[in-house]
Amino acid sequence: MTRNLLLSLAISATFAGAAIAQEPSVTIAPLSVEGLVVGKSIDVDAGFVEKYGVTAPSPFSFTIPTNEDQNIFFLPAPGGAGIVKVTFATQDERVKSNLQFVHMTIEQGPVEDRLKALESLAFDAFVASVIDPDRANIDVQRYTEVGAYPAVELIGRYDGGDDGVVALRVVAIPDPDSGNGLVAIINALPKNVAMETVEDILRTDASRSLGTLRFR
Repeated sequence: MTRNLLLSLAISATFAGAAIAQEPSVTIAPLSVEGLVVGKSIDVDAGFVEKYGVTAPSPFSFTIPTNEDQNIFFLPAPGGAGIVKVTFATQDERVKSNLQFVHMTIEQGPVEDRLKALESLAFDAFVASVIDPDRANIDVQRYTEVGAYPAVELIGRYDGGDDGVVALRVVAIPDPDSGNGLVAIINALPKNVAMETVEDILRTDASRSLGTLRFR
């Protein structure tokens, strides 16, 4: 089964501690449903692709959780194969977590075969997302679901230098209706967001945002 992932992920952009001030800050007005703030919906469609010059053959949408206690930095076309990156930070711009989507291709076929093929792809994406693979560790490797979509997930940690230990979650999600899909890359800084284990990355705003993913 053939697969392809452009792993020029612009590691400095993926890295949680990268010069956040260089990312354009945007005002994201929250949507309200009966007084409940659920966030801002982002559509990565043909218009988004044309405007930012990214590769995203499978249109998708996701929601950015919003609240008044943090800054949100929204960066289309973050570099390499990245489609879009969202960083959640404290009011004084200390990174808590970030989420980046990267395009991938994966042959259509039985879902079990696709997931099996994505195991090595997810591993490659994990390695490409850390500063030094010799100072990184994968703690969890499993099949999971993102919304309604079966996926492959790796959760681990790496040495982030001045940022200390950085938790990393990589999730490969095939589009059920095409030979494409997405790799989601999430970083979280335990020193800026409450975490006791690496799996607490699942409770960050970046992971909450990933959970709203929908292929269109």
